[in-house]
Amino acid sequence: MQAPADAAKIERRPMQLFLRDPSYTDRLAAFLTSVGRQAVVCAPDRVDIDETADDSQHLELELYLRVWRVLYPDADVELALS
Repeated sequence: MQAPADAAKIERRPMQLFLRDPSYTDRLAAFLTSVGRQAVVCAPDRVDIDETADDSQHLELELYLRVWRVLYPDADVELALS
């Protein structure tokens, strides 16, 4: 039995990370890429991430951002869903 076409689609939810200090933008993108995320620098102070709508993906990203804040306490990051 085949699954309906709608069930095969995975809902994507783009997320944007905004940094107060643009000097950290490339470092944040590299950090997220190193842990398996698809992070793209889209502006001097913004990194975009394409995630699934799965809550566990969002929680995992929150954990990575906590690690980032320990590593770079001066690099304020704000997460915004688009």
